[in-house]
Amino acid sequence: EMAAATPPVATAPKADVRVAPAADKADAAASEPDDEDSQAEVDKSAAELEAVRRAEEKAGLLPAAPGTGPRDGLAVGLGGWDPVARDLSLAQGSSLDGTPLADPAPAGGAQARLPELAGITEEELRAKYDIPVELNDAVVAYIRFFQTDAREHFSRWLARSTKWLPSMRGILEKQGVPVDLVYLSMIESGFNAYAYSPAKAAGLWQFMVGTSRRYGIKTDFWLDERRDPIKATEAASKYLKDLRERYHGDWYLAWAGYNAGEGKVDKAIRRESTRDFWRMMTKGRTLRAETKHYVPKLIAAALIAKHPERFGFHVEYEEPFDSDEVVIPDATDLKVIADAAGISVEKVRELNPELRRFCTPPGEFTMRLPKGSKDQFAANFEKVGPEERLRFTQHKVEKGEPLAKIARAYGVSEAAIMRTNGLKSYRQVKVGKVIVIPVGKASRGLLAGAQLEDRRGRGYAQARTPVQKSVAAATAAAVRAKDAERMSIKHAVYVVKPGDTLWGIAAKFSTTVARIKRLNGMSGRRGRGLQAGQRLSVPEQS
Repeated sequence: EMAAATPPVATAPKADVRVAPAADKADAAASEPDDEDSQAEVDKSAAELEAVRRAEEKAGLLPAAPGTGPRDGLAVGLGGWDPVARDLSLAQGSSLDGTPLADPAPAGGAQARLPELAGITEEELRAKYDIPVELNDAVVAYIRFFQTDAREHFSRWLARSTKWLPSMRGILEKQGVPVDLVYLSMIESGFNAYAYSPAKAAGLWQFMVGTSRRYGIKTDFWLDERRDPIKATEAASKYLKDLRERYHGDWYLAWAGYNAGEGKVDKAIRRESTRDFWRMMTKGRTLRAETKHYVPKLIAAALIAKHPERFGFHVEYEEPFDSDEVVIPDATDLKVIADAAGISVEKVRELNPELRRFCTPPGEFTMRLPKGSKDQFAANFEKVGPEERLRFTQHKVEKGEPLAKIARAYGVSEAAIMRTNGLKSYRQVKVGKVIVIPVGKASRGLLAGAQLEDRRGRGYAQARTPVQKSVAAATAAAVRAKDAERMSIKHAVYVVKPGDTLWGIAAKFSTTVARIKRLNGMSGRRGRGLQAGQRLSVPEQS
């Protein structure tokens, strides 16, 4: 029997980190939906995590959510018993009918129930794993689950794994923690950078906003760095190191703490007078079922991932994540960046999943591009004038400032402001709220497609301020200058061919995209939809 004295528990002023902290600006920003393309990826990944959760409930590994009805299970063979639920029941210390059993079956029993484990010795486990690996019925239950109910999902996780493993392992090793902790990311997110849970955890390591903030991760309107594969892995390795120290080197308790929060594990240690995770799992009543199953789930994932063929998995693996870094000087449309690098916007988003909008955030931003594309990007991007990128300013809403008034003051449409800030209603523009205003030619052209008639503003058309009059005069002068340029430049006519882009045409005629746009009266995103047979004015080559 364990001693009655409660083991000492390290104290820390920090709250239970897996519970969402009180609402603040970062939490509010994190709750804002992404732009359409990015949000679609988030929704798809969230659906995958939810499907795995439902499969765990169906297999009897987790309690069914209220209102979902009884589980079907895997009632095959063994007199109709569900082998997954049976193995878990053995591990938890009670049979299917609730009769108390002993502690988890030792490795020999687990290996007998799962032939794939036969022949795995303690020496092999020590040699091939740098995390503690225990073979018992709880681990067997999750191996069976990944082989059956969750097979399709786990196959996708395996396929994605090679995309992230090299960079993740390097970071974990640098931080001085076991590299096999990568499989914690596997069970958290399925190695999907866009993963998002109902509890609002996000990214490869499923950080809550409060936890990630402690480790320097930013979440705002523009970025969710919990989805940044590098920064999030660095933060996760530091967090796991802290948990290991908190629990005196016990990785099982550290993993439980990662799932439930330190406060819950500390509470279990005090209540149950033990630091033995497996005893907490079989005898304790403090930890939730999800946390009790988290450790065997991680071990099962690591076993299969390191020996996929042994467990019946044959998948096509993705290419490793590899990239060049470039510095973007200020907010820039992702399409402009993609064109300069000769890649698709989808590829830009894939390499920079932390981006939440159609552009980079205001100010200097370091982003990733495909390996080997840095020089091409630099050569093309320097030809893009600042006015062709994107520009923003910020505005704090004051009392008596409806959206229409703000829009008129900056010379942009209400729709442009609403789209840029992800607003669905005028009522969301409240006193004290800081909103982002798209300014400059590129911004207005870019957002022109989101026209929303400002009927309330028509009555103010004649009441321009001196500043607005100056802006209007300057705009008119700029238009006249551009018209003069179009008249004075000798130009030829080019007929667009299938597959042509403005970048390619500009290079062919030794000019810039901006000049072609000016000659053809284009602005903003126009030029993306070039049509074969379209006639363009281009500078005549001497």
